[in-house]
Amino acid sequence: MMRGNGRNEMNYRIAIPSYQRSDQLVDKTLKLLERHNINPDIVDVFVANQEEHDKYKSALSKTPYQNLIIGERGMGAIRRFTQKYYPEGTRVMNFDDDLIDILRKENDKKMVPVENLEEQVILRGFKELEKEGAYLFGVYAAANAMFMKHRVAVGLYYVIGSCWGLITRHDNDLSVTLDDKEDFERTLQHYVKDGKIVRLDDITCKTKYYGIGGMQEERTEDRITKSAEDLVKRFPGLCTMYIRETTNHAELRLKDTRSIKTTTDSNTLDSFFS
Repeated sequence: MMRGNGRNEMNYRIAIPSYQRSDQLVDKTLKLLERHNINPDIVDVFVANQEEHDKYKSALSKTPYQNLIIGERGMGAIRRFTQKYYPEGTRVMNFDDDLIDILRKENDKKMVPVENLEEQVILRGFKELEKEGAYLFGVYAAANAMFMKHRVAVGLYYVIGSCWGLITRHDNDLSVTLDDKEDFERTLQHYVKDGKIVRLDDITCKTKYYGIGGMQEERTEDRITKSAEDLVKRFPGLCTMYIRETTNHAELRLKDTRSIKTTTDSNTLDSFFS
């Protein structure tokens, strides 16, 4: 494995799945990584097939990020491919292709961009995993300073799919099967396996989706609902489904209602993202 940017002793890789959004990838996530001086040698872009590879090769030709890997089409499929691609024990930071910025809570009314993505998010997250003996960490799901907290949460906490890190294990119990709600599925799998998730609740991410390409091309309301229902059935006592009024989408709330108590706050917006 390569080192991050040559300034630290912790090895890790960055994985970015992308489908039919090469321009967004260049304009957003890769621009963000370049702004934070992330070593291009550790950044891997995963695409669906040879045709996509050729398109992305052309789009990325003027950037320092040249590592293109042909995987499989579909969010669940590419996540499974990525899990097996890296050797066990590899620290992998996963980003979506439409990230505009990574933000930290300054106070209850203000968020500011992180000054050092590697130190404040990536390395910090992996150090917290080592400290807790856990394997999956994420950031706060809602970009809202009022509900973010200056804390590292450990327990059953939702890890949003746009920005998360894990220590790779080739374990079928940790292999996602869904294209929708795959971030919830991953969170629940790791909680069942390890008894804890780590989340940096003072860090969040900002994305911007143009409306073309990506997983959204094949997403339907019915498929989203079926994925949510599947997770409720597979993980009894850990999640419940509800319909969000603002979007009419099926959503999940995570809470361990079995014999183990969690530290999830039940009376704030945090409960929707825990």
